[in-house]
Amino acid sequence: MAMSAMDLVLGRGGDQAVVRRNGRYEFFGGKTQEVEKRTKVKARTVATALEELIEEAENILIMGHANGDIDSMGSSLGIYRMVKSLGKKAKIVNNTYGLTLKDFIEAVEQEEEYEGVIIDKSEALAEIVPETLLVVVDTHKRSYVEVPELLNKTSKIVVIDHHRRGPDYIENSTLMFHEVYASSAAELVTELLQYTKNETTLTTFEAESLYAGIMVDTKNFTFKTGVRTFEAAAYLRKNNIDIIKVKKWFQSDLESYNVISDIVRNTEVVRDTIGISEYSKEDENANLICAKAADELLTISDITASFVLGKIKDTVCISGRSIGEINVQIILEKLRRRRS
Repeated sequence: MAMSAMDLVLGRGGDQAVVRRNGRYEFFGGKTQEVEKRTKVKARTVATALEELIEEAENILIMGHANGDIDSMGSSLGIYRMVKSLGKKAKIVNNTYGLTLKDFIEAVEQEEEYEGVIIDKSEALAEIVPETLLVVVDTHKRSYVEVPELLNKTSKIVVIDHHRRGPDYIENSTLMFHEVYASSAAELVTELLQYTKNETTLTTFEAESLYAGIMVDTKNFTFKTGVRTFEAAAYLRKNNIDIIKVKKWFQSDLESYNVISDIVRNTEVVRDTIGISEYSKEDENANLICAKAADELLTISDITASFVLGKIKDTVCISGRSIGEINVQIILEKLRRRRS
């Protein structure tokens, strides 16, 4: 249990202590800025191991997180291409998506290459056989995957993620590529594609999808970017990607833009640098609206941290963002523990 707790802390970036008490984890510290300290050796090793698992499998299911975004979908398409290059069958599980994926999904549906590739929950469950390999991208949390039932019905699971590890992680994974110093899951998948023994050639659309995934998680290469981020982006740019086409996937409709503007307008600034606002309307896309509003607040001078609260049915969602010394994740983790 102590070794498991140590892995958990290292998966959150280190610089902290963890105490397991009454079956729950409590974290202390972890306030310093993350420093990129991962090696290409691990990427090569994981790429080789992943290829072997794919070759041994009868079919492969690729799954992101609930209410998927372009990072999770772009990463899924990257893994899909790796699987196809090895001559194996692959399906991408996408049961739900919000506003941010609407234009992207429409673009995917126009590509003949992916006809019948994206499946829903019922189709995914019907695809499972004893030798099915499940690849989870852009999340490591059991409760946050697109179809949690798949975790219990498959014996071989691969996890590729860049978020700070939480207590609800997938413990029974066969292979885990979890690097909190990476900008995005798309960056990690791009690295794996470069180091595969079997040469993988991306289509232009797949390269654009991975590039979009990096863009959305780095806020156009301004947050959490390292040398490896730009190396991955340079590799993808070689595939003749259309930057204008990628930018259009991020455009908001006028109604959503006005909603976000109202949220920003009603912001209360506390302690001179923290912006707090709320989205009072009940909306199934509240978490996405709140996330965009929190990002927008950081474009205002003197605001170094932002929190936007919304409501989805009986659940309150909070999006926190920071560009300063305040670690919003620690604050939100404490709020979640207090709630539960």
